Amino acid sequence: HLAAYAANCADGALRPRLQILVYPSIDTETPRKGGGIEPWYPEQGYPSADASCHRLVGPETPPAFLAGIEGDTLCPPDENTEVYMHVLKRHGVPYRYVTDETHDHGCGLRDWWSKDCGIWLREQGWALQAAED
Repeated sequence: HLAAYAANCADGALRPRLQILVYPSIDTETPRKGGGIEPWYPEQGYPSADASCHRLVGPETPPAFLAGIEGDTLCPPDENTEVYMHVLKRHGVPYRYVTDETHDHGCGLRDWWSKDCGIWLREQGWALQAAED
């Protein structure tokens, strides 16, 4: 949530020029199904619904690499990653979205998303092509 929030709300030089969000929590009112965790409640110190990142996207939002896990009960992609993706698309913000069906939330650095992310970073001019062995 913090990375997407910074990409949308940080001022000037502090705003990231791209975002990489892997099984992100975008909507502070989720999960609505599955019961993996309780939604964030502002009275318990969590961000309020108006801080949900899909409500903050605009044309100035930087390009995004998004990775979602189909069976994720903590940050269900249809309630988070895909909602964000649709809003990015509506505002003309470039993005790449990849999904996985075999891992769980918290799977860490895995080929199913990191290889595509490396390609995307090169396409964005943020990484060089790896040298051939």
